[in-house]
Amino acid sequence: MGRRTGSSSSSIESSTCFNGVSSSYCSSQRDLSTDLGLGLSISSTSPSYARGRPSLLRQAVAEEENECSSSTFFVKVYMEGIPIGRKLDLLVHENYYDLIRTLELMFNTNIIWAEPEADGGQYEKYHVLTYEDKEGDWMMVGDVPWEMFLSAVRRLKITKC
Repeated sequence: MGRRTGSSSSSIESSTCFNGVSSSYCSSQRDLSTDLGLGLSISSTSPSYARGRPSLLRQAVAEEENECSSSTFFVKVYMEGIPIGRKLDLLVHENYYDLIRTLELMFNTNIIWAEPEADGGQYEKYHVLTYEDKEGDWMMVGDVPWEMFLSAVRRLKITKC
């Protein structure tokens, strides 16, 4: 049960090879150790390329706060009965009318909102457009001015009346 404690690497030291045959290759010491170092080191200081730059978390928060100032503002649109949502760029639209028209064409349906144009008794043919705001509340589209809607909307949902 002699255990060698002098070396932590795995190596074979023998003067004979298989079946008692010795050779110059087998008589030398073969080192079978594996270097598992990946060339990466953990350091308590930030790397030189990251110094002076804001962290990724700060960048993500800043981007979320300035979503409406960018050139695109995509939200997910879900329709009841359709398992996959679609992305829609809200900044392409100038007002609620453009948004409703786009959604009606996209989902091939009639949509009512805070200013409905529907016939009085024909509501079963229509869908209602709602949105989720920053606080997680579901509101009917058209209840607030367009600019306020853009600053509060997180996603849209189309449901049956």
